[in-house]
Parts: sequence; C-alpha cells; structure tokens
Amino acid sequence: MKLKNIYKNKINFYLIIITLFILHQNNVFEKLYTISKFDITHRLTKSYGYCGGPSFGFIDDIYRENLIQNNIEILNDNPNFSFNNSIWFKFYINRPTSRDEIILINNRNSIQFLDGDKIKLVFKGNDYGLFKIIKQTQNCYYLKK
Repeated sequence: MKLKNIYKNKINFYLIIITLFILHQNNVFEKLYTISKFDITHRLTKSYGYCGGPSFGFIDDIYRENLIQNNIEILNDNPNFSFNNSIWFKFYINRPTSRDEIILINNRNSIQFLDGDKIKLVFKGNDYGLFKIIKQTQNCYYLKK
C-alpha cells in the first residue's frame, strides 16, 4: 500500500515539474504580471506604438482629449503596417465618419503648409482640402476644417 502512494507521489511530482517548465518556457508568469500591472490602453500603446506604425496611443489621446463620439477618417501611410488602416482601433458601428476631422499618421509629404496655420492635405492623389492643425506629435497630425 505504501509503495503505491510513493509511486503516485513521484508521478505527481514529475507532472508538476513538467508543467512548471512549460509555463516558464512560454513566459506565462511574465504575461500574467504584465496583464495585472498595466491597463489595456498602456498595453496597446506599448504594442502598437504612440506615433509610429499603427499609432494606437496618438489615436486614443485624440479621442479622449476631444471627447469624440463619431468616427474620424484616419490616414496611415506606413508600409510596414499590414492593414494600412488604423481606424479599427476606435471604430464605432452605426455612427457616421466625419470628413471634417482627419488623423494623419506617418506622412509629412501629404501636407502643404500655406500662410498662417492653414495646410492643404493631398493624400495618395486625393485632395482633401484645407485644414488646421489641432495637435501634432512628431509625424502624427490631428486636423480639422
């Protein structure tokens, strides 16, 4: 009877060791720490960048600071970003997309500075018209007509 218990304990011990090894190899403990320590906004900004690539951080700041309730057209010209469209970060279903507000990411070549604070936006051959820069961070712009 005692030999069976020792054998069961030995198998359980090895199973626990193998399980801990697999959890350690997949960084489960680090991932659990990251999830428990940082909120979703911080984790998404860390993954998608603030003003580079998809630029989740900049888009989130614009929506929070300006209390935007509708969709805004987001123009992203990053060739390394597979979707080339960052609108899915803050897209609201059944709400209109505003053409009077645009977020331009990763593209300074589309902006032509005019006199004063006015700019002309031509993105990939499409003329969007005259805008005013509301917020600029590095290569990211929030524009309003």
